[in-house]
Amino acid sequence: MGKVLTIVLLTTISAIGLYFAFHNIDFNDLFNRLLKIDLIKFFAAIFILMVACIVRAKRLQYILYPLDKNISLHHLFSSTMIGYFGNGILFFRFGEILKAYSISQGNKITTSESFGIIMLERVIDALTVLILLLMFLPWMPIQNITINYWVSAFAVVTVLFTLIILILRKINWKNFITSLSFINESFRSLLVSMMEKIFDGIDAIKNTKHTWGILISTFLIWICYYLMTVWLLESCQIYLTLSGAFIMLLMGSIIIAVPALPGGLGTYEAGITFTLMLLFYVTKDEALTYAIVSHASNYFPYIIVGSIYFIISGLKISDIKNKANS
Repeated sequence: MGKVLTIVLLTTISAIGLYFAFHNIDFNDLFNRLLKIDLIKFFAAIFILMVACIVRAKRLQYILYPLDKNISLHHLFSSTMIGYFGNGILFFRFGEILKAYSISQGNKITTSESFGIIMLERVIDALTVLILLLMFLPWMPIQNITINYWVSAFAVVTVLFTLIILILRKINWKNFITSLSFINESFRSLLVSMMEKIFDGIDAIKNTKHTWGILISTFLIWICYYLMTVWLLESCQIYLTLSGAFIMLLMGSIIIAVPALPGGLGTYEAGITFTLMLLFYVTKDEALTYAIVSHASNYFPYIIVGSIYFIISGLKISDIKNKANS
């Protein structure tokens, strides 16, 4: 029942986003703008997105090295794309579990350890956005209530999540779980075992010999994302300053984290359109054109490439759901 209510809530949020994004839009004008997209820059942006995914897989290989030295770059790229594919079609960010399961396939690392590594990846990404956000804060229109809410909510959630992980490392969580007498003993043992493996995954970064590799690859990932943002804006005939494009990249990273239907449908279109109109005085038709083009470039490549790797891998969503719920 809880899942049903959550799905209803997420659908409602996406529907509201779509309404505000497309309200008072001249669809003929929008269609004509979409036909005038610079396809060379559009496909160049998709190419650089795939490069970013390869670099992301390389960073994952660096992080995983203390746990499993033999995982290939191609396998991690495949798992990364499968994870994005899952997040694009499934509720509750189930693609993260799909990615963890895929990483562990045929390798020494367990699914629980893989999930711990993925949690670590998300923390690194969120903290990177937060650091960049603080650097560009003087240029952000935080006096606007909506943008202030987005930025504040993202910062609070990121800091809280990081603190929770740090606190859990300090307290004796094993004794805490085993003291929960209202939980079945076998389930408590399973929970302790799973938590140990998850923290083994998270702790991998402390044992890595590739700290510089992780830092440099993180920097390269954001360079790729920045180039992608610039080319997508220019493909829609929107020309911002270098700092303006970077602010759009940061705001897009925050907006995509807003709870909604798989792929961020609705919330992304509304958020990006509103941000472009408010910050750079772009017309709504122009802003929505970029929002649609940007979303398509970030969604369909993941779905297409990810689905191919998913089919090749032999994974079954039903099997993973059963394993996750068992």
